[in-house]
Amino acid sequence: MTDSTSSSSKNKNNVHDKFFRASMGHQSVAIDFIQHNFPKKITQALNISTLKLLQQSFINKDLQEYCSDIVFSCELANKPAYLTLLIEHQSTPDKMMAFRIHQYLFGLLGNHRKQYPKKLLPAVYSLVFYHGKTTPYPYSLSLQDCFDDPLNIMSEVLYQDIGLVDVNQLSDEALKQQEWIGPVTRALKHIRQQEMTPYALEILASLHWPMSKYEAKEMLCLLLNYLFREGNIKDIDSFIASSSEQLSSPIRSEMMTFAEQMEARGIQKGIEKGIKKGIEKGMQQGMQEGKLKGEIRLLEKQIKLKFPDTKSVSLVALSLDQLELIGQRILTCDTLEDVLEGIISV
Repeated sequence: MTDSTSSSSKNKNNVHDKFFRASMGHQSVAIDFIQHNFPKKITQALNISTLKLLQQSFINKDLQEYCSDIVFSCELANKPAYLTLLIEHQSTPDKMMAFRIHQYLFGLLGNHRKQYPKKLLPAVYSLVFYHGKTTPYPYSLSLQDCFDDPLNIMSEVLYQDIGLVDVNQLSDEALKQQEWIGPVTRALKHIRQQEMTPYALEILASLHWPMSKYEAKEMLCLLLNYLFREGNIKDIDSFIASSSEQLSSPIRSEMMTFAEQMEARGIQKGIEKGIKKGIEKGMQQGMQEGKLKGEIRLLEKQIKLKFPDTKSVSLVALSLDQLELIGQRILTCDTLEDVLEGIISV
């Protein structure tokens, strides 16, 4: 299609669009259209006196090529609602129209949500107005038919409750049967306990990971890092002492290596030294320095453990915020370069 032909087609569509929109701007015409074309359930519940044509359009750039909209606010069964008309102004019908309609509806609802963030969303009914050359309308207007879905998965996604895993509702006994994800889930479930020690020991004691494999060692490192850094383990000495009786030899060996290398107690010792030094330099500065030194020791050991083949890295010149960022990245990044990106060049 040439530019002139395309422009001519758009102008014609605009003429049709303007005529219909202008007509629907008259209350009597709009009410008559709704009563004859909308479901009886809606027309019977509609409070006609509340019907109001909105001047705002909710069509985004992706939809402008395909349709325009007419939106009415109203009350249905004494509750606020919207009735919308999508006017398809293409000469060729769009087989993805059902998907575009739902894009449009969620855009409208998203706008409403911004205006009224504490209220439930209103009901919205949308109807497509079509007067193209091809008739009857050749495509399905069911959203489900927009998917290549031989297993019919989308019928569950679209028309049933969204799936949810609430870790707090999962029993520890059931999670113990899940070899890999079970310990991870249990750690997340109990991490906010006021005293994490018994839970952490039980999680570690139930591990059945093959510690001869690199993946198992890496996962144990991640688990220990999470438990030590985020869990409220008040007495690390008692934790390590108790582990000798409860943990298997391979798990305990890996944990001890981890504990020694990261110098878990270095944070507390660093804070204590900082507090003593703070007598001369100021208590706040001393605590900050102690925490900083402890954090540096911890992170340098963690880096050495996770990336044993890389050269040593000094973190002495970094701020506490930068150190905390590195601590977060160690959990998820696969290379030392990714951990230190934007902080230190390796």
